Amino acid sequence: MTTRAKGTSEHRQPADELQARIEQVLADPPDDRTALLAEYFVLAEQYGKLHHQLYKTIAISDTYQQQMRELSHQLELSAEKLRRLREIALPICMYCHKIRTDDDYWQRLETYFSSHVDIMFSHGICPDCVKATYSKLGERATSLPDVEALSLSPGSRTKANVQYQDDEPLREMKELLQRVSSAGDPLTPELVKIVERYGKLLRRFNKTVVISDSYQFQLHDLNMRLELMVRTDIMTGLANRMEMLNQLAIEQKRSERHGKVFSLLLGDLDFFKQINDTFGHLAGDRVLRQVAARLRELLRSEDVCARWGGEEFMILLPETPLEQALVVANKLSTAIRELQIPWEDHTLSITISFGVGQFELGSSIDTFIQHVDNALYQAKRLGRNRVEQSAVGGVTNE
Repeated sequence: MTTRAKGTSEHRQPADELQARIEQVLADPPDDRTALLAEYFVLAEQYGKLHHQLYKTIAISDTYQQQMRELSHQLELSAEKLRRLREIALPICMYCHKIRTDDDYWQRLETYFSSHVDIMFSHGICPDCVKATYSKLGERATSLPDVEALSLSPGSRTKANVQYQDDEPLREMKELLQRVSSAGDPLTPELVKIVERYGKLLRRFNKTVVISDSYQFQLHDLNMRLELMVRTDIMTGLANRMEMLNQLAIEQKRSERHGKVFSLLLGDLDFFKQINDTFGHLAGDRVLRQVAARLRELLRSEDVCARWGGEEFMILLPETPLEQALVVANKLSTAIRELQIPWEDHTLSITISFGVGQFELGSSIDTFIQHVDNALYQAKRLGRNRVEQSAVGGVTNE
């Protein structure tokens, strides 16, 4: 306590001396003008130093206040995340080791992952699903490293799993060392140093190679996950608009080069806004994910299903004429109509309207999409929950 008071007194001493000197000069100003100017210069110099210290202190105080506001904001965000994490307990019981299967838990977990994309793509997708989704997007999914191996750090993985073996030159050098040592050669100590140094360098090289391989595996896995983030819709896991346009361009080239036909389905959920207004946007997100999962189940592996935007879904059917595309659209429409989606104490249901079209040679992708969109508009205008086909010259009912 005494030390603190002493420090405070020392800190305030220059200001106290300046105040005392000012009071002294004002009480008894010197008669000599030169002496008065000298006192003025001294006071002005000390005042400038105090002024500089004041603004420096203010700047430091402002910096601390800004840091405190940022830390307070981060603390609020962390507290909110912690609160949400507390609501999502581990899915495995610590007593019976059974995995929870109730819809309420997985519903809250999906909602949490949908609002935390970084967690979803770093921990929420297993390597097998990454490979499967990557393959469905039309790319060759190469083998991924073992999950357990990736979870270890390069150093621990090296110490735990790697056993170094001598190469042929090192074995020959050791055999030579044994022969020289048995013969009593005076160069034996130098040769021992060379062999030990070579062995040490070899072990370092092997360790570096193993660490490099581990980083390459992790980089490969990360690149695949990042590509999925770019090419897929976060909410539904389907292809996104950019990926669908890319696949349409590929099919257009195949059609023009090899005469292959392909068709397009554009579906829009009917009265989707009513679900958001009545049950909330989380319920709407649940409906979108369930519809996306159902569409994916009923389509072929070569078909491409994308979330075109909002509650719109676009489906590309390679090597499929218009007649077969209409059959697929009606099958999907029936499946969505029969879909029962649990949400809290309710069971949600919804219908979908489809516009269907077949690509015509010589047409552009934009024109093709516009024709299919016109067919979808026709389905909406005629009462929804139906399938309409498009034609270059107009729209006909199916």
